[in-house]
Amino acid sequence: MARRLDRRVLRTRKLLREAMMALIMEDGYDAISIQDITDKANLGRATFYLHFKDKDELLAEVMQEFLTEFVGQVPQFTQTQWRLEDTKAIIKLFDFASEHYDLYRILIIGSGGITASRQLQSMIANNIKDCIQKEIVELGAQPVIPTDFIANHFAGSLLATIYWWLDQDLPYTVEEMAVMFQKVNQLDRQTLMGLTPPEATPESEKDKKKKQREKERSNPKKDHKETEAAAADASRETPEEAPKKPTKEAPNKPAKETQEEPPDTAPEEPKKE
Repeated sequence: MARRLDRRVLRTRKLLREAMMALIMEDGYDAISIQDITDKANLGRATFYLHFKDKDELLAEVMQEFLTEFVGQVPQFTQTQWRLEDTKAIIKLFDFASEHYDLYRILIIGSGGITASRQLQSMIANNIKDCIQKEIVELGAQPVIPTDFIANHFAGSLLATIYWWLDQDLPYTVEEMAVMFQKVNQLDRQTLMGLTPPEATPESEKDKKKKQREKERSNPKKDHKETEAAAADASRETPEEAPKKPTKEAPNKPAKETQEEPPDTAPEEPKKE
């Protein structure tokens, strides 16, 4: 008999939770009343008060159930061995959000989900803080701001990203969202924790030098061809382009005075008488 009663209680509470979720999605938490909830669940007001004192208590149960399921499906966020670089855990979180679209929407719409949202953020932030402290020890990092601030910054950023994604009707896939978030997360974390960016690590410098050497090996032939081409261009310079050599002008010689030559006719001889 007790087991049958428990089943009836569980069924009634489930109907009330589902009715509240549907109404929140339609009208928002602040706009709904207990009468609206009981009408939606096809139950009487007296039945409601047998289980909950007000709609806030019902919402708290809805959100607690959500958090319990969240921890069950994404345990990485409550385990100390989780690492911040674990993209698989982020993928699971986005996947969980897409499967529980309505529950996450409740966290976004109205003031009813504020408490649950804060609980979720606090849960994630506490775990991230533990991960950050481990990184500080392992990497010798020197955070530029307190770790509490960094942890809450990342937790809030993660949830805000999920809310935006859901509010935009899932414009990207779960995998795309996880990868993009991790890229931003990594850059922010390295800056806030005083770590060297990936581009300036010794390994990256080594790769740059290697590429430079390979480039230098491949350049000599190119440079030789360019030199030959330049020489050929120089040899084909047009007269206008070629520099003109100064020419020596011959000294001006005085012009010879022309003498009038005598006529070729010889003088006539006198005639003899």
